[in-house]
Amino acid sequence: MINVTAAIIEKEGKVLAARRKAGSHLAGYWELPGGKLEEGETPEECLRRELAEEFKIDSIIGLFVGESIYDYGAEVIRLMAYLVEHVEGEFKLIDHDDLRWLSFNELNEVNWAPADIPLVEQYKALASTSEYYRVNASNYCEETIGINLIDIYPRFIEHLPEKGHILDLGCGSGRDSRFFLNAGYVVTAMDASNEIATHAEKFIGQPVLVSSFQELLFFNQFDGVWACASLLHCPRAQIVDVLDRISQSLKPNGVVYMSFKWGYDEAVDDKGRYFNNYTLESLHELIDQMANLEIIDEWVESKQLREIEQKWINFLVRRIEPTLDKAL
Repeated sequence: MINVTAAIIEKEGKVLAARRKAGSHLAGYWELPGGKLEEGETPEECLRRELAEEFKIDSIIGLFVGESIYDYGAEVIRLMAYLVEHVEGEFKLIDHDDLRWLSFNELNEVNWAPADIPLVEQYKALASTSEYYRVNASNYCEETIGINLIDIYPRFIEHLPEKGHILDLGCGSGRDSRFFLNAGYVVTAMDASNEIATHAEKFIGQPVLVSSFQELLFFNQFDGVWACASLLHCPRAQIVDVLDRISQSLKPNGVVYMSFKWGYDEAVDDKGRYFNNYTLESLHELIDQMANLEIIDEWVESKQLREIEQKWINFLVRRIEPTLDKAL
């Protein structure tokens, strides 16, 4: 298997596509630009080098988006995609004969190389999810602010010290942050949507951090992390890294509450939102990969939302010192 990097370069709401020139492998196909890892390189180092060599540009490599594995017959490619910011230099065509900046609605207008197609679809799912919450922030907050979780709060806070510090990760309307604040806890609220964060700030009367799960950088700071119906938007390719970041943000013996829609795989709903679904078994398999997390409670429930009965998986997980068995 050959490890190859790919750049999702965003600019003014559009993504760069590059067409392979005549005489090259996959000539005429469009791709997310990048190249093969050299010995000793990280994917980020490789991608920055390849973009400098192929286009004579300087770039900043951002978040990992996902990967695609494709068998071209002569070789099997593992393609790893990252968000990339173009910071300097005019694009020059060396290995390609054309460039296009594609809007979200234009992403299917070019003939993508086979290995790139799953990555383009992953990007579209994430982008459409972000766009949904940007456009529908007000309605979403109004719809969810009154949902009653009074049966779940005690199962979480019984594991926290009095006046402990909670990270509300993906706080949405601020409903849960407000409950915890009124109960005497210190709360750091955070959401990836600037528009939703603005609504939540007004509701809870304090600032809300605007940041994604993948950018979480706290260390030994929180007694509990509340991730109610939020990690379900985290791509499956990124969930292990995000859970590791969450565990690092916790104090020793800190507790995480997380909830997911019940299901067997990733999916996109009729509103264009990406969901990472789990069953009890698959969520157990996920947590078993984490050396410093253990499950302390779990339950399945059904709730009525938008006149539809929805099945949910709920987990409480504690930060622990890694055991030899888990570390292996």
